[in-house]
Amino acid sequence: MDHEVLTCRRQGDILHADIDDRIVPHLHDSGFIGIARLGFFPLDWHLISAFVERWRPETHTFMMPIGECTISLQDVGIITGLPIHGSTVTGMSRAKWPKVCELLLGAGPPPEMIQGHTLKLSWLTDEFGAIPHEVDDLTVLWHARAFILRLIGSIFPDKTNSRVNLMFLPLLENLRQAATYSWGGACLAFLYRELYRVVVTEANEISGPLFILQIQAWERFKIISPSIRDPSALHDAPLGARYVTKFIFFPLNNQKIDFYCIIF
Repeated sequence: MDHEVLTCRRQGDILHADIDDRIVPHLHDSGFIGIARLGFFPLDWHLISAFVERWRPETHTFMMPIGECTISLQDVGIITGLPIHGSTVTGMSRAKWPKVCELLLGAGPPPEMIQGHTLKLSWLTDEFGAIPHEVDDLTVLWHARAFILRLIGSIFPDKTNSRVNLMFLPLLENLRQAATYSWGGACLAFLYRELYRVVVTEANEISGPLFILQIQAWERFKIISPSIRDPSALHDAPLGARYVTKFIFFPLNNQKIDFYCIIF
């Protein structure tokens, strides 16, 4: 790569969304409460490109002037709050997906919304907006699964940056069971795969959970990291939340409290 700035693709609309208090217990149960708290910040394409140039696929490390460094599974867990221990995240690539969606989400998408085993994220956004005031627990559960599926779409984006792989949806049938999967491990594997693909094929764009790479760079190289006015305010959030301008904290009693963390 000749110092080319990569196009960094990211699907982050869900990280701007308000979270209904009624789905917060489901986020806790599933292990996705941390990533839901993470919030959104823009990617620094130049910073990410500089690190990709130093990636060595043979050792899965970044070759820096001071030596080698890498992103570990523990780093992913601390940055995102995702579970890093447990079963491997695997799923089906073939199924009657409209039926699966109807069963687990309470609604079947139109045929044009499904391509192969991927679903348009825009359909999830339109179909599962604000939860009506008076609905039963099953409807809230459907909305919670849709919200988590959108989160997954932001972590594991496809090449169009507009779809989510439906292989993940059956893993959300039992949300307590979903928390026993190593979502952080899958996240790290996907990031490694994207780094390998770009370096080996000399591609000019990259996707995946690039926010992890950016936060890791900020944390390890303080000279390039933004200043944080009050990091102690985010005591129960994943590490990555300290770089977001507004952070919403959900304690166990489901009261919503706003904290502000200003980036200079």
